[in-house]
Amino acid sequence: MYKKISLLMSLILFCGEIHVGAYLGINWGRMATQKFVPSMVVDLLLQNGIPELRIVQPSLNVLDAFAETNIGLIITLQENFLKNIVEQKQIDDYIHERVKVYSGKGVKFRYVFVGNEPFTKSLYMKKQFNGTIRFLNMTRDALDKFNLPDIKATTPHFTDVLTNVTKPSEGDFREDIKEKMLGFLDCINRTGAPFVIHLFPIYTVYRYGFDVDFAFFDNKSKFKIVDGNNTYTNLFTFIYDTLVSALAKAGYGDMEIVVGQIGWPTDGYVSASEQNAERFHRGLLKYIAKKEGTPLRPNRDIDMYLLGLTDENMVVTDYGPYQRHWGIYKHDGVPKYKIDFTLQDRDVKPSVAKGTVRMPNRWCVFDGKTDHNETLVLQDYDFACEKSDCTAFGSGATCDHLSFTEKVSYAYNMLYQMGNQDMRKCKLLGAKITTNNPSTPDCDFPIEILTAEVVDGGTALTRRY
Repeated sequence: MYKKISLLMSLILFCGEIHVGAYLGINWGRMATQKFVPSMVVDLLLQNGIPELRIVQPSLNVLDAFAETNIGLIITLQENFLKNIVEQKQIDDYIHERVKVYSGKGVKFRYVFVGNEPFTKSLYMKKQFNGTIRFLNMTRDALDKFNLPDIKATTPHFTDVLTNVTKPSEGDFREDIKEKMLGFLDCINRTGAPFVIHLFPIYTVYRYGFDVDFAFFDNKSKFKIVDGNNTYTNLFTFIYDTLVSALAKAGYGDMEIVVGQIGWPTDGYVSASEQNAERFHRGLLKYIAKKEGTPLRPNRDIDMYLLGLTDENMVVTDYGPYQRHWGIYKHDGVPKYKIDFTLQDRDVKPSVAKGTVRMPNRWCVFDGKTDHNETLVLQDYDFACEKSDCTAFGSGATCDHLSFTEKVSYAYNMLYQMGNQDMRKCKLLGAKITTNNPSTPDCDFPIEILTAEVVDGGTALTRRY
């Protein structure tokens, strides 16, 4: 009874809030060994006033949790599902089971994303995903078949679909994908769907060779870009207007743009820290709330989805270790830094997730004895890192400074924690269990939470830049 009353009060408060015109959502990826249960995520969104959520793995139990919550959802048809599609009925069945049925249960769907970044140059996606337009049309047909015209189907793209330019007015799509991109734009334009862009400033600012402060909104950077009568003082408006120019040259100057992923990581790379993540999000959300738009699209709302709710310690790190550290929340449900999702620029931390169960204060560490065979220790160290998450060792990351013994201990402990403190995970050379916290002032040796959520339809290859 108490839980029902609590959820009802949260819904009343949530639905009664006055939001800025632009809507702010968040991505919830679940490629992690310890995951929030869906009802916990619903509570977090309601308590923090977050009206929109993008989920990559739309498990049925997840969809159940969002019935009658008034939270807008994006679900994704992933490549590992689409590559097995041979007939329309397969997509019809999927849309019926996960969209039509749950719409009837009070789940509010906004978009269905079909695939992910099909034209990226990433080494991970060695060959372009060629079925994008066909699968988009099939998804649209399925939505229309079940009388769901307000749910739009589109596909998100990474910023590398754009040419490298020095000024936004030069923006265009890459020549090698231009024909496919024009077909894609025609497809979504006919159905009124938006162009969805994934924008990751920490990656882009280094890729372009810009001053890192240019990625932020507080005007501390001396770097700026002058393009005719327009001046750009931050990376976001520079990239956004580069896309606007590319769309205009393709004949779609008025196409709606949605920022499907944007954020700042907290570890795994130079400049990736909780302090910089707070700085970035504070500036970004203040900018969005002002509704200033960009020089090429002034005085406009910009809809976006932050990346992300929690860290994901199982995603591929093809672009860098920081890809596992996008989370605003730690695995135990504690927020890392201050952020005001209501766009009111309050100096507050989000509410703590309730219901997580922390595992006992036990760590698996290396005993540091010098009589161990160093080659065999290194083999176990490499094995532990391969099977767990050692991205905190990235250049400039929080645990980059550790000694050899400390790094082995960290790797051993990550394997142990990600294995739910299974004693068999601590059967490594020189490993022992301790109740003394081995963390250093800068490097946290985490204790994970007990996991109660199983992901279906996901893949450990889901990427987060």
